[in-house]
Amino acid sequence: MKGALLYIRVSTAEQATNNNSLPAQEAKVKAFCDKEHLPVVKLFADKGESARTDDRPEFKKMLTYCRQHRDDVSHVIVADLSRLARNVLDQGQTIVELTELGIQLVSVDEPSLDDSAAGRLLKNVLGSMNQFFSDSLSEKTKFRMDAGVKQGRWLWIAPIGYLNETKTKTIVIDPERASFIAKAFELLATGIPIENVIRQVTALGLVTRKGRPIPKQTFSRMMRNPFYAGWIEKGGTRIKGTHEPLISDAVFDAVQERLTTKSPHEIESDTFPLRGFVRCAKCGKNLTAGWCTGRSKKYARYWCWTKGCGDVRVRAEYLENQFGNLLSLIQPEAHLLAMLPTLAARSWESRKERIASDSKSLVRRLEDQKTLNQKAIKAKLMNELSEEDFQTMKSSIETETKRIQEQIKALDSERSTMQELMKETERAVINFGESWKAASPARKREIQSALFPDRLGYDSELHYFCPPNQSLIELLTDIFESFKTLASPTGFEPVLPP
Repeated sequence: MKGALLYIRVSTAEQATNNNSLPAQEAKVKAFCDKEHLPVVKLFADKGESARTDDRPEFKKMLTYCRQHRDDVSHVIVADLSRLARNVLDQGQTIVELTELGIQLVSVDEPSLDDSAAGRLLKNVLGSMNQFFSDSLSEKTKFRMDAGVKQGRWLWIAPIGYLNETKTKTIVIDPERASFIAKAFELLATGIPIENVIRQVTALGLVTRKGRPIPKQTFSRMMRNPFYAGWIEKGGTRIKGTHEPLISDAVFDAVQERLTTKSPHEIESDTFPLRGFVRCAKCGKNLTAGWCTGRSKKYARYWCWTKGCGDVRVRAEYLENQFGNLLSLIQPEAHLLAMLPTLAARSWESRKERIASDSKSLVRRLEDQKTLNQKAIKAKLMNELSEEDFQTMKSSIETETKRIQEQIKALDSERSTMQELMKETERAVINFGESWKAASPARKREIQSALFPDRLGYDSELHYFCPPNQSLIELLTDIFESFKTLASPTGFEPVLPP
């Protein structure tokens, strides 16, 4: 005697609902078979699978079983048509194939689905309604996810080095793996080959959540993911995320250069004070910097490295001179000088929160370096790390520790610099342009951050800066507007209106 195959399914979103749960469906289809005296041949259950596609493991097994045992199967029983498919094409093809095999499809909740004209019409109507429900749900989900991304929220499984916090639905740092990821970026930024970096961080203990070594291809994709620098990238758009970054933009940019350039040159960050400070006005990405070889000598340049953009490529001397001239525009305005203490104080209040956050992050990174040093020593004693890799790791940890300590000192210096500028504006007229040009690289960055906390964009067509909309620069709007109508391939010296 022929029997029936039972097919039940739930998607991830439906698993918790009582009416569509797998036990509820199973009870319903088995009760139908008992009522109709149909023996159950086999049960197929897809859990967490969407009916928008027929690429479901148990669904495919069910159809294969029908083909191979057509003489033993008389019916395929489902709780309702939406369990079989939420796609009109897939539903139609499945019904046709079952009919050709001599197998009748039965929906417990829709008993009128026979082969009459009315029955076929009902099948098509129900199929269209099921697909409409699925398409509508998909559109709403996509809208909600797009809105979440625009708010800087990551709505998927967290990358290695982070964890999904289920209660707050946020992304938090993974205390077991985050320090290894940060160290991998630091090592790559110094020019160490990626194979050596993988070997070293693996020896320290970097593995996947399942405890397996990370393959090179996966590791390479991780090193190109801007998420680790605090950004979320979707559809070609990059948005500042709400999660805490593991590395700085400068380190991430340096790693991208290493990965995309066959013979990368050494970036001398102290030589380029505007590196990571000035952005490309077209794509919004920070400019990188380095030395480019000409016919007879090397040239210092700033440029946009973003793939598909590359809009900015300018000599360092020209860009820095333009920035110095921009600072000089601020100095002679009497009403601006009178307002600077108030504006600086307002800027300082908002920056104190950022400095406190940066200090906390630097202290954590300093502790991570200590932990990495201990793990490196342990790996060396266990012969899991070669002497060469150990020395490389030790040198990198010492360098990074020193850099972090310098950054902590820089934050303290930033506090005093901002306070000093506030006092100077009350005592005398300052020529910010000349002060910046004569300052050391570290001092230059302090002045830049003090006057332009939101940083600046650079427009390659206008050959000038595009300031962000913040209080200090709003006072110079009229001056900038007059400059936007001018452009010169060789540059020009800004002159204040009389």
